[in-house]
Amino acid sequence: MNVIEINNLSFAYEKQTVLQNIQLNVEEKDFLAIIGPNGGGKSTLLKLILGIYAYKKGTIKVLGNTPKKSLRKIGYVPQNTNINTDFPIKVIEVVMMGHVDGRRPLFGYGKDEILCAMGALTQVGMVDFAQTKIGSLSGGQRQRVMIARALCAHPQILILDEPTSSIDITGQREIYELLKELNTHITIIVVSHDISVILEYANKAAHINKTLSFHDISDKHSTFHTHGNDGHFCEIELLQMLGAENCNTCEEENPKWRVKP
Repeated sequence: MNVIEINNLSFAYEKQTVLQNIQLNVEEKDFLAIIGPNGGGKSTLLKLILGIYAYKKGTIKVLGNTPKKSLRKIGYVPQNTNINTDFPIKVIEVVMMGHVDGRRPLFGYGKDEILCAMGALTQVGMVDFAQTKIGSLSGGQRQRVMIARALCAHPQILILDEPTSSIDITGQREIYELLKELNTHITIIVVSHDISVILEYANKAAHINKTLSFHDISDKHSTFHTHGNDGHFCEIELLQMLGAENCNTCEEENPKWRVKP
């Protein structure tokens, strides 16, 4: 089942084309990594999927509907969480902001909302920090709290934009291990520059630089040429070839990139 279907999508800021003829299907329980250069259109694509930007050419279906109608079924963790670490707010209060039922915090949260927030914190291994001030946490711990906040919406799709950009290597591994666990029942989409780590956890990858090249990387011991015969060669293929145990297909198509077992 496809949870996201994008066909012939193009998008421009005024007269500057950012995305051109994008084709992408994301299946249920996929772990999709999106990589590409700065300014290549990665964040723009996320905002189109979230319904933040309106598009004029092409179609986007999220869970069989338009992006705006499916927004409540998407959890989103932005790159910049805009948390003032000096503000005296507790972890549990940050997580409860993830409820999307329109309840106003002025009137407080009910027992169900609190239990949901505690359950989300348990999922991300942060329940013991529920009453801790958000500003006293490490970068990796704060990112786990942001993921818990997104999980409060009970999403079917979890989208994260550079979730490990300001976290040390140990923290990065912990975040990706958490996402791997969540991926057993949620579709994961991650934008990241850390492609070596992403390739270890993702089963699909999309390289975006105005156009999109799709790679099925389920088999970690092969190289992939699933993007069509357009001359594209990106770092996904390079990493796959350097780590491949058997690269017969790649040898036949690109002898100069031959990797010996």
